[in-house]
Amino acid sequence: MGSSQTSSSRARAQRLLGLDGGDTYECPVCRHGQIQPMALMDAYACSFCRHIFEVNLEQQTVHVVDSVQPMGWRWQGWRWQPLYQSRGDITLTLWLIGLALVILPAGIVALGGYIFPPLEATAGMNWSMVWALGTLAAHSAMVGWLIAEHHQFPIYVMAKIRLQRLLERLPG
Repeated sequence: MGSSQTSSSRARAQRLLGLDGGDTYECPVCRHGQIQPMALMDAYACSFCRHIFEVNLEQQTVHVVDSVQPMGWRWQGWRWQPLYQSRGDITLTLWLIGLALVILPAGIVALGGYIFPPLEATAGMNWSMVWALGTLAAHSAMVGWLIAEHHQFPIYVMAKIRLQRLLERLPG
């Protein structure tokens, strides 16, 4: 009786998730491709971002197996719900360090331009402020990239994959 109960719960779970048949679902990572079973394997893959997933039909969950970060989702019948909520202390630390990496270098460059102005009074641009704004922009771009890598925003993942495919098509 235990094995029939287990098989009936598996059948019910498979009907709920539907990954054993011809059904496809939106990829929870890139939200652009479809996850489908891989041939001759107990794994699923996205047709767009090429991530590989491990599926637990009884718990209605999928987990990314080709990533360092633990990413998993539970199927709610119409959408994916993340399993791992990012811890607030790590996210707060990431934001504070990122803010310091943006503000401090640009502030040092701007302070240097203010303390040591050009020797001649020129009517042109204040190049020390241009340099400070360039430093601010460059460091903001680097910190933005790190935050996008940490949170794996769907628009970022989609843009990264499209850029990678474009570069693969270039002769070289």
